[in-house]
Amino acid sequence: DVVRTASDPPVPPHEALCSLAVGNRRYTKGVGGELGQSYVLKALAGGGQLPAAVVLGCADSRAPVEIYFDQQPGDLFVLRTAGNTIESGYGGLLGSAEYAVAVLKTKLIVVTGHTLCGAVTAAIKAVKSKEGMPTENLGAVVDNIRVAAEMALKTLPDAPLEQQVKMATTLNVFECMQKIMRHSKIMRDGIASEELVLVGAVYNIEEGSLEWVGPHPEQESIVGATLHIQRWREAPYMRKAMPPSTPEARDIMHRLQEGNTRFVEKSELHGVHENPSIAHEDEPDTIMIGSSNLRVPYEDV
Repeated sequence: DVVRTASDPPVPPHEALCSLAVGNRRYTKGVGGELGQSYVLKALAGGGQLPAAVVLGCADSRAPVEIYFDQQPGDLFVLRTAGNTIESGYGGLLGSAEYAVAVLKTKLIVVTGHTLCGAVTAAIKAVKSKEGMPTENLGAVVDNIRVAAEMALKTLPDAPLEQQVKMATTLNVFECMQKIMRHSKIMRDGIASEELVLVGAVYNIEEGSLEWVGPHPEQESIVGATLHIQRWREAPYMRKAMPPSTPEARDIMHRLQEGNTRFVEKSELHGVHENPSIAHEDEPDTIMIGSSNLRVPYEDV
């Protein structure tokens, strides 16, 4: 197996994202690889690191990032806090992520929440009860999730706690993504130039699977740029009927539509079968590209 070290080129963001998605599928199927094989550790020790992605995850022991992505040492630059929170606009967490992007040339950032998160549950309960936390530091963790908790309760005021926590978990992922963009110029510039990709996901601790929630819905307005590649990847395939560009083309299209109407209604045919002479014309009206299946006779249709 090839070990990626600092001497290799940076991993493109969507290639890194694909690697994580496939790794999680291996993990959920029970066919994950072994971590930390000796040749990998030696190569990384001597050659330096080149992580494919930065992952901001929760500190919950049931959500082991490298394991559920089935990645080797050196693949992920992992940052973990309770509730996958960003405690402020400055400091260690954002600085660590910026180091991976600016120095290690990492092109993908993934913010991952998880189901049954204790920190998110505590935030929901604190907003409901309007009671404080036992310590100041615990209160700071909950305060960083408060916006997501309040939005979930406003949207689902009468829902069971489980549903409120589920919504707040996803909203908290988006809130963390927004903080990364708003408080880091390096991140904003990287996303605006489309060299850096920021996406969110929620890990299911019961099943081991991931629900990918995509980029922040207001990402373009936050970074102040039109993200053409992102739009292209996310835009649904739209079928559009393009009008013929010339009178001759419009006439031919009209005759084809009339011919298809006759075929559908099983009325009299006026094509090659009724006019053998036109079969010998040198210049066909139309080029047809389609299936070679015998059940689709284009001349008749």
